[in-house]
Amino acid sequence: MESSFAIAARSIGDRIRQARKAKGLSQSDLALRVGVSQPAIANWESGIHDPRRLTLAKLADALGAPLDWLAAGDRSMTESDKHAAAAYIRRPVRHVPVISLRTATLIAKDPSIDPHAFAEDYLPVTLGASKLFAVFINDAAVNQAFLPDTVVIVDYDDRAPEDGDFCLAQVGDAPMLRRYRASPARLEPASNERDFPSTIMSGAVKIIGCVRVSIRIH
Repeated sequence: MESSFAIAARSIGDRIRQARKAKGLSQSDLALRVGVSQPAIANWESGIHDPRRLTLAKLADALGAPLDWLAAGDRSMTESDKHAAAAYIRRPVRHVPVISLRTATLIAKDPSIDPHAFAEDYLPVTLGASKLFAVFINDAAVNQAFLPDTVVIVDYDDRAPEDGDFCLAQVGDAPMLRRYRASPARLEPASNERDFPSTIMSGAVKIIGCVRVSIRIH
């Protein structure tokens, strides 16, 4: 697996994301393996802050990545900040519109549609992508990755998922969140139930966007 790390991402967060995707894990999958929350993984990958050395060792083990390779990445800006909140304050906040799954299918048909016109609410996030919307997920087909009443933030400018990414897709007239697998190209459930088949990629399947972050609403 060493070849997966031949072209190194610069930061520790980027290296965690690179190794996770190479392993075919979602942020939630990795969080379970390391014993942390999914938002913690998202924060590390976004460069908001870095995992501690002990946690970095757990990450290396879970990802099958060399610890020295992970640790050699550039540190996040928070390492040089005196105030713990400085890294958060410095990052630009985007207000992501929360829309319905039905509205998301309109974007599948016409990417020029502005989801802000259909916003039911907003979530403040510090992601770098600009074309984002959020939807609530209550789907037993992905209950191992996303608990009920989880909000997923979708980058609808990214319609080319990599193997292991979760993406929102339109299959026929129905929107669904599934894990993308590249060989053969298909959308897979992530469920503890066995009633949900995989969907082979075809002309009837349109990728709406890739999931960047998920947030559990309590």
